[in-house]
Amino acid sequence: LYTSEEDRRYLSRLDVPGVAPRPCGSAGLEYLRVARGEMDALAFTWPSAWDHAAGLLLVGEAGGAQSTVDRVPFRVDRDNALPFAVGRDEATTVRVRELLRGGA
Repeated sequence: LYTSEEDRRYLSRLDVPGVAPRPCGSAGLEYLRVARGEMDALAFTWPSAWDHAAGLLLVGEAGGAQSTVDRVPFRVDRDNALPFAVGRDEATTVRVRELLRGGA
């Protein structure tokens, strides 16, 4: 998978105590893990609707949340600020999003 230098800079911000970042496998399976409560959150740096549409719906229906680094929802039908965070709940999503933005 291609990861740009900008992507690496964003993702390196997740390397903090209490967060265990790892490379993404199959986006579809990763979304399922969050929806099932097996993972807390995801961070994605690519916008492909076919990778995200079903997963975002699944996580949302399970009570999860998602947000771009611009603090607005990711939309599969338009351009988005990247990366974006997906979490098991709003608080987890906000934590990951703010880390991606460079906050604590």
